[in-house]
Amino acid sequence: MGSDRPSLDEVAVTSLGRVAVGCFGGSTSNKAYKNEDALYCMQAPDQTWVLSVLLDAHHSSQSAQLLINHLKSKREELTQICSSTTVFTELEPYIIKLLSEESFREACRSIQGETSCLLCYQSGAYLWWLSIGDCMAFLFHPELAAMGQYALNQRQFYEWVGQVNTFDLPVPCYSSGRRQLRPGTNTIVLVTDGLLECEGGFYESPQHLYHHFKNDKPIVHNLNVLLQRLEAGQVRDSTSVICWEAMNAIGAHYPSE
Repeated sequence: MGSDRPSLDEVAVTSLGRVAVGCFGGSTSNKAYKNEDALYCMQAPDQTWVLSVLLDAHHSSQSAQLLINHLKSKREELTQICSSTTVFTELEPYIIKLLSEESFREACRSIQGETSCLLCYQSGAYLWWLSIGDCMAFLFHPELAAMGQYALNQRQFYEWVGQVNTFDLPVPCYSSGRRQLRPGTNTIVLVTDGLLECEGGFYESPQHLYHHFKNDKPIVHNLNVLLQRLEAGQVRDSTSVICWEAMNAIGAHYPSE
């Protein structure tokens, strides 16, 4: 929770198993005074799967805290689903059910503010994502980059969970998808939109972020350097990042000719 550890004027990076997480809370010299980002990660004990959740709240951090507490309360059920052979058919309906529960929606109505929410699950050669709002997800691999493909999701505005809640609509609005990983090392990066303030929008071009992460340096090093650029640029908005590498050793589909 950025509200607990705001990281104003500083970079904080740590490794959690396979996953690297980092935050720059914003520059106080540029009028930053709070950090309402948050993140939540679950991993298999044998590191065969990862479930990451990235949140960018506004008006308060209450919506991010409420959603994380809701997920924590379902940790046992989530672990069972994430460890199952049917996870890629079960996980999305389960998450939608959690977010649609009347008791959770009622709790959302009683708080201040709302949050964007991005979930990403990876196991073996596949990943799934679900996006509500404007957090960004990327899948980096040389074969995809050669085709100009970097992003998993398209940022959507006017979607949130919280006081203003997409799940209170007659038709809840969100984006989701599945991807087969390419052979070799795939790099998965989830990031809040403070990144886009860096150097006059340098990272609005996803290939710049691709080249930042796809090199011969460890992913924790690359994450540190990225956040240090934001600090040096005195970016105001907070930026939080979850990233990890996934090896696909079983191959992938190619065209028939």
